[in-house]
Amino acid sequence: METLLSLQSGIIAMITNPEIMISLIIGVFGGLIFGAIPGLTAALGVTLILPFTYVMSAEQGLATLIGIYVGGISGGLLSAILINIPGTPASIVTTFDGAPMAKNGRPGEALSLAIFASLVGGLFAGLALLFIAPWLAKVALVFGAWEYFALGIMGLCIVVSLCSKDIIKGLMSTVVGILFAMVGYDIVSGVPRFTFGFWQLTGGLNTLAVLMGLFAFAEVLTQIRGLAVKVEKLQVKKMKLFPTRKSLKGTTKAFTLGSFCGTIIGILPGIGQATAALISYNLLRQTSKNPEKFGTGLAEGIIASESANNAVCGGALIPMMTMGIPGDLVTAILLGGLIIHGLQPGPGLFTNNAEIVNIIYVAYLLSNVIMFLMFLSLMKFFIKIISVPPNYLYSLIMLMCIIGSYTVNNRLFDCWVLVIIGILGYVLLKSGFALTPIVLGYILGPIIESNFRTAVISSRGSFAGLLERPIAVVLILFGLAMVVIPELAKMRAGKKKPQCV
Repeated sequence: METLLSLQSGIIAMITNPEIMISLIIGVFGGLIFGAIPGLTAALGVTLILPFTYVMSAEQGLATLIGIYVGGISGGLLSAILINIPGTPASIVTTFDGAPMAKNGRPGEALSLAIFASLVGGLFAGLALLFIAPWLAKVALVFGAWEYFALGIMGLCIVVSLCSKDIIKGLMSTVVGILFAMVGYDIVSGVPRFTFGFWQLTGGLNTLAVLMGLFAFAEVLTQIRGLAVKVEKLQVKKMKLFPTRKSLKGTTKAFTLGSFCGTIIGILPGIGQATAALISYNLLRQTSKNPEKFGTGLAEGIIASESANNAVCGGALIPMMTMGIPGDLVTAILLGGLIIHGLQPGPGLFTNNAEIVNIIYVAYLLSNVIMFLMFLSLMKFFIKIISVPPNYLYSLIMLMCIIGSYTVNNRLFDCWVLVIIGILGYVLLKSGFALTPIVLGYILGPIIESNFRTAVISSRGSFAGLLERPIAVVLILFGLAMVVIPELAKMRAGKKKPQCV
């Protein structure tokens, strides 16, 4: 009953405030463009639009960002199927069967299956968000400083173990992110740290400048190396609104497995869509009666990938809203969006800002429906978008980065932060360091530090208080196991772990 009331309240708010719905539609449209063009990801789209939400209300701004999030993750399937290049890392697995099906003369069927699977996965995760988030928020009320410290450590351990080929480089990336977060006044003692004589740094590094530097600026520097590369694009003559019964025959398991795995993996901090899609795809192949058909244009492969990567979106919103711990890279940026609008993620969000929570519920569910309808009705337009010369796009992105960094505090210093962080991110990326641990270290660093120091102070300088909190101990042990066990298995079997960027 409580869930239905929340849904009803969110729908009423959307109806009485049409600008929220307009912002959501514009966000989904922009997200689909960012996702469809290779190199322009959902994280990049949310990062670039974040400074423009300053002038919006919290409801309108969050609706815009959620629309970009869902559209950006879904849009990657277009280029993954038509040109065998994923528009976003989330659609890497979609190329395994989507591109072969398109080359076999069925591009319309491949697109139809992928878009429908995205809708199913997104709605499944939306229902999970409705029912799990309020319950988890109540559970989080019993969390103290030690539990939040342990939760942050667990999140970083999971990210390091799954998103880095080299565990040492993954840990180093995390430390870099934490050091970025430590610039400015000490959150406990008020003493300035790592300012190096620049008074502009006393307030810390500008969050938008850091995020846009790592994703937008560094991404552009990476992508411009491939400007001269030309790809062959398939033409789509006709496409049906829904997949045919023939193409959907025997795909129930793929829908179920992809949606369920994506939602669960989304709830775990920092894993992301690419890993969820790969796990779902491999589980489906391993349990299939005909595993040899995967990779030849199989409908189940497309469905498993797209339902999983879209289900992660709803799952990732759950820990972000209830505990302030981002479930994936984009929700780490969305977390910054909440804070920018004066909202504190955690159990208090559900008690003090229930109307915001209700709008997030409805905005996420509607964004999946809007994505589905918009993709099918404007398919010819989005196909043409793939052909836009990237040099024009990258120039526009660079300009938006500079304008966005400058307008936050109206100072040129933040633009220099953008450039320096962007160059550093590019160098680290080319040196084999993953950017995801840096971002999560930057976002979770203050949470870990403040709760750790608060817990130690309350325990009068003793670490014994940690042993008296069984939930905190379990979380830390689970995080350490996520780092140690895969490394031991890797040393024994000599196998590589999947990488996410």
